[in-house]
Amino acid sequence: MPAPRLHVSRLLVLTTLVCMTSCGPTPVSDPIPVLLDRERDPARRLAAARQISSISDTPDPAHTVSVLHRLLWSDSQPTDLRLWAMDQLIEHDPDSFWRIAPRRIREVDLWPVLNPLIDRAVQRGNPDFTPALVRSYARTSIHYSDAERPERAAIEALNPGQALEQSVWNVFASRDDAITTSARVDAWALSHRLFGVERTRALLRTTESRHPLILDLQAAAWLDVLPANREGVLWLMQVREGNEGEFWTQAQQLAEQLDASQRRGLELRHLPVLIASDNETLNQDMPSALAGLTRWLAGSAVAEREEAGIAMQLPSERLADHASTLCFADILTIRRILDALSDRAFVASLFRQADLDMADTSTEHGGVLLDRDGQLVAKPFLPVIRSHDQKFFSSDALVKQMYTGVAHYHFHAQQHMNEAFAGPGVGDLKFVESLRANAVVFTFVDRDTLGVDYYQPGGVVIDLGVIRR
Repeated sequence: MPAPRLHVSRLLVLTTLVCMTSCGPTPVSDPIPVLLDRERDPARRLAAARQISSISDTPDPAHTVSVLHRLLWSDSQPTDLRLWAMDQLIEHDPDSFWRIAPRRIREVDLWPVLNPLIDRAVQRGNPDFTPALVRSYARTSIHYSDAERPERAAIEALNPGQALEQSVWNVFASRDDAITTSARVDAWALSHRLFGVERTRALLRTTESRHPLILDLQAAAWLDVLPANREGVLWLMQVREGNEGEFWTQAQQLAEQLDASQRRGLELRHLPVLIASDNETLNQDMPSALAGLTRWLAGSAVAEREEAGIAMQLPSERLADHASTLCFADILTIRRILDALSDRAFVASLFRQADLDMADTSTEHGGVLLDRDGQLVAKPFLPVIRSHDQKFFSSDALVKQMYTGVAHYHFHAQQHMNEAFAGPGVGDLKFVESLRANAVVFTFVDRDTLGVDYYQPGGVVIDLGVIRR
């Protein structure tokens, strides 16, 4: 029966051809609600969007512009829809778009959208977009090496005949008040990453701009380690301004009394412990300070850790394995914490907070270790978000208090027999790396015992033993 089968096949082909020419998406009376509807199929949303021949022809162009900006700058929207929105906005009012794009570019994390945006900026040919490209380049990427970054090629294209180093530094040191402090901070961080610490220091020394950020960084040149990222620069600006500069002046005067070996590695995170130390402590030489710490920890009981977090190897927690990386101020910080752990009132306050954490399954608890008239105090802060019994989300108030505090602290108090998790997790180590902070985690070993682990940038974790109720 071949004939009937051929007849049916021809009928199906004919039906398909008719559908291809006349069964496309049905036009909608108002495409705006459809293109905003996240529940709709992306292709249907894009088809509705393409009903808009131009923004000017819509009933309310201002509203349409607002809608398209919402689509473009959200990484949760389909890529094709975002690229369509970008082209429509550029076509409608290019000057307005390129005024807004520099402020919004850091909201774009997806390269299929970021690359076309960079390409269009290069096609426009205006070097005024360089600060925006520097801000984007300052973010790290797992997809491109620094040498291959699209922003690098774009900066060079928009500034022909000028070395990349100079283009980046011009954003940092510009006398143009239109360059925001945020853009300057990103340029500073990018210079550190691309050109190195010493080269960046050398450029800073010769910079004549009187911008407050530059003055702050130049005033901090006595630090061995200048802040190299946004969080560190904010820290610097806060402590320089706080209490009419008294904290900063006192720390600088103490630092100037240290010899070269004692000042090695000195960072912002060390300033509170310098101020809290007496002359005898500050007059120790480095070998004596390290030897004293070694003796102190020699007889400490250690909580044997078994877990460190997903895809993370257990770090060494022995002082001897980190001795070569510790600086004089690190040792002072650890000794300051150990001294406090000998104070029964201080230990009692820690157990009270640990018990509260144990009873609260919505979050971990934590705060800042502060020096108050020669005594260390554990000041708790409420988390900014309560979402998980194994996470602590630090508030802005906590972070600001850390600027003049000895260390951040939090508890691992999910259960009393928690020894397997005695030490910082992956998120904890990322936190101190980003903020360049000192930190301590207290972990229940049993109902009446807390393990104590100190950690700092560079993956340094040192078991300080246990404290008992």
